[in-house]
Amino acid sequence: MTQNQASSQRAQTLRNLHEQAQQEGNRIAVLLKRAQAEQAQAQAKLGQLQQFAEQYRRQLADIERSGGAWSAVRDMRSFLERIGAAQAAQRGEIDRASERCAEQLRAWTAIRQKEKAFEVLLAQEQGLLLTQQRKRQHADLQEWALNRRDAFADSFTDSQNSRFGDTGTRRR
Repeated sequence: MTQNQASSQRAQTLRNLHEQAQQEGNRIAVLLKRAQAEQAQAQAKLGQLQQFAEQYRRQLADIERSGGAWSAVRDMRSFLERIGAAQAAQRGEIDRASERCAEQLRAWTAIRQKEKAFEVLLAQEQGLLLTQQRKRQHADLQEWALNRRDAFADSFTDSQNSRFGDTGTRRR
């Protein structure tokens, strides 16, 4: 295997690895987007729970001010405790969603770095192939120039020999 073939194979391998890294990056980007959407949804749910809690606190304060029935106050406080528990559970869900986002972001960042590394290696390999190609072209041009000069010299010698009647043998 020639050096050019080996370089060409390396370049193809790097292209394949780069493409695989891009595909993996796209896959992880989808997972990251999904995790971010889940986190936003969890945040929105917590916001709703907080609004409900505030609304029911106002209602409880109104009932207490107006001297409402003790059973209504007790039921309202019990309901607010359940909303508080739901808020705590939702905060836990937000924490889990945030951790999933962070994991996906780390994975996406790592694969992007890998992809960029393959881009750099591929650019270097393509530069090496271009340099080798230019050297080969330069060598071919030099060889052609030398062969032309030798052909010109041979044709000049042949024409000189025929002009002076030299048949290629020297007389002494």
